[in-house]
Amino acid sequence: MTMADDQRVEGILREAIQGEIESYELYTGLAERVTAPQIKDALCELAQEELGHKALLEKMLTNPGQVRLQIRKIEAEAVQDAGVGDHLIVEPLKADATFQDVCIFASQKEQQSYELYHRLAEQNSGEIQALFTAMAKDELRHKDLVERWYEEDIYQDN
Repeated sequence: MTMADDQRVEGILREAIQGEIESYELYTGLAERVTAPQIKDALCELAQEELGHKALLEKMLTNPGQVRLQIRKIEAEAVQDAGVGDHLIVEPLKADATFQDVCIFASQKEQQSYELYHRLAEQNSGEIQALFTAMAKDELRHKDLVERWYEEDIYQDN
């Protein structure tokens, strides 16, 4: 990579770190507003996932050699998008939100993050494209997680 690419990757990582902070704050803020313990726990788990992403991105930022390693690790993971939440209606989350409401909201948020990184990957090439592609795939992993929670909750209720 050239020096310009290195600086671009650094900028991408810094923006992604800020995005993870915002997601963490969103999920913890929602956890403070809801009353049901199961929903609080799910939101706190999502917040912790975002902190894990942030830590990984910070590690990549401080050690550029980690970028390639982390991209390879993410590329090796099998992730599928079942599209469970793609056609569900997202409602603003209120204090009395149900677990399903939270899952639908989170699924949509992760889908939006995936789409952002996917578009950025299409606009780039080389290692920067690989970085965005890996970040998009990791957002799909989060989406899959909350959609599995959603399905488990539905089938538990029946």
